[in-house]
Amino acid sequence: MFVFGAALVATASLATPASATSSVTSHGTHNALRGSSGCGSPVVAGTTTEMLDVAGAPRQFRLAVPSEPTGKRPLPLILNFHGAGRDDATQANYSQLEEKGPARGFVVITPNAGSPAFWIVPPNPTARFGDISDDNLAFTTALIGTASAKLCIDLRRVYVTGFSNGAGMSASLGCKLSPKIAAIAPVAGVNLVAPCAHGKPMSVVAFHGTADASYEGGSVVFPCCPNVDLLPVEAAVQAWAQRAECATKPSRKSIGQVERIAYRGCGRSTDVVLYKVANGAHNWPGSFELDVLGLPSQDINAADLILDFFAHHPRAKKMKS
Repeated sequence: MFVFGAALVATASLATPASATSSVTSHGTHNALRGSSGCGSPVVAGTTTEMLDVAGAPRQFRLAVPSEPTGKRPLPLILNFHGAGRDDATQANYSQLEEKGPARGFVVITPNAGSPAFWIVPPNPTARFGDISDDNLAFTTALIGTASAKLCIDLRRVYVTGFSNGAGMSASLGCKLSPKIAAIAPVAGVNLVAPCAHGKPMSVVAFHGTADASYEGGSVVFPCCPNVDLLPVEAAVQAWAQRAECATKPSRKSIGQVERIAYRGCGRSTDVVLYKVANGAHNWPGSFELDVLGLPSQDINAADLILDFFAHHPRAKKMKS
């Protein structure tokens, strides 16, 4: 099990300032089509560690709020899940999203799995492996609900990303919570969960190194669950493209040692993209070397590309019958 700590200074609170509490009633329904019930209640900008009670159990997460959150403009929300054996502080630092996200106007929540430090994600979206899986789904739902109630969140711009086991969590949530999520960005783990064949078209941007042991798929032992056979990464991404009703043949573009494989013509203004890192290991492109994971490719920066992708992909409106 990898252990790594990178604590950041907490500088904010999720609590609404006393001077702003009276504005909730008069402005709480502001921008109701897109904004959450927290609109009209400005909060302090910055980063803090928060606790949330979920079914009687305390759950920890990090919250990063952009500067000058007036509560009048609905902000996009990113949920950023850490890998197995890691924690929220590690993921916030390693992904670079806690720094770069708020700078571009995103609220970033980085949840902590607790003990065990692993998101139990059934490889099959319809399978269930006990209460912890259900608890983490409830935790995610509670995080979105709490952020929506306390902050001015754009409900059409809720996104999920994660690294490794957290990438599998993001793919699973793309299936299980698709009505709430606009797009997902799995890094080194898009194939850890079998793509769900049905559901609304979902925008997906994935990153994976070809030297990663899971790239070609095959039998994998999960810490929580029975052994499963994973799809190859490119087959998993193609399955997401099929769900999104994209054109069959993707376009390909080289960026240094990275190949950008992009599916176009998708349904409901969605896109599906894979950044295939030649000889890339199990890591986060553009970041620093973390323990034994190797130096990530610097030809691309996953955090920047994720933020670009999310910025251009709000949740599709329901189609008229």
